Amino acid sequence: MIEWLAIPAVLAGAAFIPKRKPSEAEIIKQVFMNRRVGFASKDGVKIPKLIRKYDKPEYTTYLYSLPHGLPSEIFDALTPALKDALNKEVEYEFDGVLKLQVFREQLPKKWNYDNGLIREGTWEVPIGRNHKGVLYHNFEHYCHMLVGGVTRFGKTVFMKVVMHTLIQNNPDDVEFYILDLKAGLEFYKYKKKYPQVREVACDVYESAELLLKLTDELKQRELMFREKGYTNIVDTPIKKRTFIIVDEGAELSPDIVKDKEAKKYAQYCQAALSEIARISGGLGYRLIYATQYPTKEAVPMQVKMNIVARVSFICASSIASRVLLDDVGAEDLPAIPGRAIYLVEKKRTVQVPYIDDGMMEKGGSTDGASAIRKSVNDDRFVGSGEHQATKAEA
Repeated sequence: MIEWLAIPAVLAGAAFIPKRKPSEAEIIKQVFMNRRVGFASKDGVKIPKLIRKYDKPEYTTYLYSLPHGLPSEIFDALTPALKDALNKEVEYEFDGVLKLQVFREQLPKKWNYDNGLIREGTWEVPIGRNHKGVLYHNFEHYCHMLVGGVTRFGKTVFMKVVMHTLIQNNPDDVEFYILDLKAGLEFYKYKKKYPQVREVACDVYESAELLLKLTDELKQRELMFREKGYTNIVDTPIKKRTFIIVDEGAELSPDIVKDKEAKKYAQYCQAALSEIARISGGLGYRLIYATQYPTKEAVPMQVKMNIVARVSFICASSIASRVLLDDVGAEDLPAIPGRAIYLVEKKRTVQVPYIDDGMMEKGGSTDGASAIRKSVNDDRFVGSGEHQATKAEA
């Protein structure tokens, strides 16, 4: 026999009252509590305290004061949990107070390169688009760059964006020496198309020959600078800049190269690239070193230690992410071609612009040029070591 329980009418009605959806601030607080972000005290658990929030059209910023002794770096690991809980993109920065920015829209999964991204006469190139606009890198401020991530997710396309933009910005004052260790399949064709592409090496032997030439040029440049009393090319009337692009640097690793003779050449190549990374920046040389196998064998320590700017596409493991960024995070990127983390003074997630050979032949697509140009002018900042706020933030 079924026995019915007598439920008071008030309680029965309450059971059917829909629960209020928690606010973003309440969800963030719950994440802090669940992840124990704070300290236990006699008055309870001290967690970051919400000071205030303010809304922008694209995002909401929440300002928090942190309990004394709580390092802001823990939010590197906490950010993925906040993203999952809110189901939104989240970024943070710390400037006396913790600033959590919760964005209303997701990043685009793809956007095409456009002529409106060109900045004639500068050494600035578009890294990608994030929620605040287009992010630029200035090679006069950070002269070298390390690029990595698994194959087919955007490294080579990104380097073509860099090369094409620099040619458009400074057609008479830029030159490229490219080590295309994919048998020359990606960049050799540009040797005939662009006079700015001086030489393209396609294997370890050609790379050693090219690097010997470049290191000899470095010595001559050092002598000239010493005679003229120059210390840094940015303070001289010299306009020319020389870019050395290495596509798939792992092929220059003696630990990866199988042939005994080739190992000797690989050892020389790594030593030469280490020298370039250490001393060439002030002399007007810029190294862009890319690999799909970001291991300590594939990225020489002297190369890594002398490169501040990093661009990481999705990595196969947290170890690979640490090689590229000195931190985890790249292994958690979504499997979207062109999605990357750009690191200078902080990590920023961006969608890199897409360019194909047809766009490069035409100087970039003109579709939507006015819209992109407006975005660049109205909503931009440069990765120059000092964050330049967008107009919305100013």
